[in-house]
Amino acid sequence: MEIRRYDLSEEIVLEVGKFAILWNWFECNFCDNDCNSTKIEDISKRIHIAEKVQKNFADELKNRCFSFGLSEMDYVKESLHPEKARRSSEKDMEIMNNFIKQSGSESTHGCLLVLYRMRNNLMHGLKCLDELDKQLELFRAATAVLDGIVDNPIGSRGL
Repeated sequence: MEIRRYDLSEEIVLEVGKFAILWNWFECNFCDNDCNSTKIEDISKRIHIAEKVQKNFADELKNRCFSFGLSEMDYVKESLHPEKARRSSEKDMEIMNNFIKQSGSESTHGCLLVLYRMRNNLMHGLKCLDELDKQLELFRAATAVLDGIVDNPIGSRGL
């Protein structure tokens, strides 16, 4: 599928679309339409994401680290924070690093911070569109995380 002279597979277009829709749902229902790292920290304490889904996402991130020849922390600092990206705090970068390594006690927090970075990179033009097809499994794992969130969001529209 050609989009603005980028030849992308229909699979990645669909997966990125799912990611965008699920992030929209997440930010609307859990962040009152204004996501930031402080809200993510609070949200991470009151939602549940299955360990298996988080581990699959972390494993996919780890695969990307190895494919780029980067340590987990270098991946966080260079790939999740490319040139021109707004920098996360050192504390948040350490939490993301621990999530990818599957160490530490803040797995859900780290998982959500990485998703937030993916969202920022995608929506602020920092993702390399000509490399997007190579990220299909990453987006599949990310959408599985967002789709698997369980809890009562802010402004929940219950029955």
